[in-house]
Amino acid sequence: MNLSPARHALSVVSSVAGVAVVLLPVLWTLDPARALSARFLGEQFLCVLLASAVIFILLDAVRNARASGVPLLVAGSMVAAVAGGYLLAHFGSDAALFVLPTPLILAVSVSVMVTVTWAVGLSSGRAMVILVIATLAVGYLAQYLGAPFHAAPVSVARYVTYMVVGGDAFLGQALAVIGGTVTLFILFGAMFEASGGTAALDILALRLARGGSGVAIKATIISSALFGTVSGSATSNVLTSGAVTITGMRRMGVPAPQAGGIEALSSTLGQLTPPVMGAAAFLMADISGIPYGKIALSAAIPAAICYVIMLLHANRYSRSIETTRAEAPPDDTPPPLKWSMLWHIAPFAAITVTMVGGDRATAMAGVMGAAAAAAVGIVLLGPRGFVARLRDVMPRTMRAMAMLVLAGSGLGVVVGALNLTGLDVSLALGLVHLGEASLFLSLVLTALAALVLGAGLSTSGVYIVVASLLVPGLVQLGVEPIAAHMFVLYFGVVSMITPPVAFAALAASGISGARFSETAFAAMRFGWFLYVLPFLLVFFPGLLLAAPLPETTATLAIAAAILAGAGWLSGRATSSRHVVARDVCVGPD
Repeated sequence: MNLSPARHALSVVSSVAGVAVVLLPVLWTLDPARALSARFLGEQFLCVLLASAVIFILLDAVRNARASGVPLLVAGSMVAAVAGGYLLAHFGSDAALFVLPTPLILAVSVSVMVTVTWAVGLSSGRAMVILVIATLAVGYLAQYLGAPFHAAPVSVARYVTYMVVGGDAFLGQALAVIGGTVTLFILFGAMFEASGGTAALDILALRLARGGSGVAIKATIISSALFGTVSGSATSNVLTSGAVTITGMRRMGVPAPQAGGIEALSSTLGQLTPPVMGAAAFLMADISGIPYGKIALSAAIPAAICYVIMLLHANRYSRSIETTRAEAPPDDTPPPLKWSMLWHIAPFAAITVTMVGGDRATAMAGVMGAAAAAAVGIVLLGPRGFVARLRDVMPRTMRAMAMLVLAGSGLGVVVGALNLTGLDVSLALGLVHLGEASLFLSLVLTALAALVLGAGLSTSGVYIVVASLLVPGLVQLGVEPIAAHMFVLYFGVVSMITPPVAFAALAASGISGARFSETAFAAMRFGWFLYVLPFLLVFFPGLLLAAPLPETTATLAIAAAILAGAGWLSGRATSSRHVVARDVCVGPD
């Protein structure tokens, strides 16, 4: 698309801001010779990162904006730049220790609220805007609502100031975790894709699935899961790999709804697959205090159980399709594996070795993984080839990182409001009271809360809200902390395939051409175990390696047998239903 000189200039400024969003977390993590941490505070890093993300999103919107809207977007980006510069100076002075709602501070705080919420709406949609605005309103009005709120009286000026410079909300811990850690793994995913690692994973998946029936289905499960460990985003995973995997399944006769459902489920499951899980897993490490390495280890066995059941589904379902095909099956011989592809192991090895240094090394692990992936790309493709691929990947990466930074700032408002109102304590006590009658009922209500929130929020958004509100109550009922947090995480992830929104299924339906509702329900049928497994994690914590060794061993044996048997039976039933529906669903490719 040809841009006018003015819009082209704004596009350049937007790109510069996007580069800042990418490089700032890297520089802050590396901090050579402590040159940054010795001169700047963490709050200063966050305010510059947040301002860069706002400027990038607002000016990037200029490309498709009407002429009348361009001046408003430019003005908003200028306001964000000025507010960010003021906060950079403010946090570096002694005035930050004693914050008074002066007219200047109040004006800057309002500017941050407006521009961040605006940019959140452009990048994450209306649901996030509604969440931020509703939370801000409830946080202030709580002082007038009485029980169960315990908010102290506060003026509008002090409330607005607290939400911006108080350290709990727009510039709070949620932004620190996402901006300082999660974004680095998004960068790693970009470097890995540019190096050719994603293509190598697809070929590996095809090879691993070659020995049995249903090559395309098994390849979808394996490749989407492997890529999901890198991308950490179900929707992005569907959009990246779905064009290949869904087309492959359609070629072997899988109906469009089922092809989209399998891809959506596989991509969603990638967020629960260690060692590199989604953004919510890093938030879990911060909120729960459990080291990320332990979280990844605890997630390994449940993830393995899920894949066993999915492969059982694929095996039986593909056989039923092959028996109904009159024509010869297509040639699914995958491309050959090359020894040079072994280089792509290096980034994962770099991440694993770096994480041995403890939870504080998590951010550095993302940097080292990205650096290793870049080095592999240069070796395999040459400097020019790697840079060419990187240019194709970076615009998408800058937007993804900016969106995460803004989402972290918006979600921080939830934490700030909860701390101010005391609602988190009240809900935890209420859940404890309910749990005295039935722990199972408390778990069901927690799961429903996660699914309802998932109708409009990302997995990270669902997790941080439900974990802050309801997990403390589950822990007080005697649930193991890791099990309580995993329970919430699983249902936050399941919301990606659960109507009425089901973002992953929505993306898959767009590729397969099937109806959204059919795709979502197909994903739910194939992924029924994701609705059952979280409850088993609570009642059998041995699945998370959170019990003594004898109990863990017995739990693993029993749960694996039950789930595998159930998966076999469900796969058989699912196959029968889909074979009957095949003639109706399958159309011309």
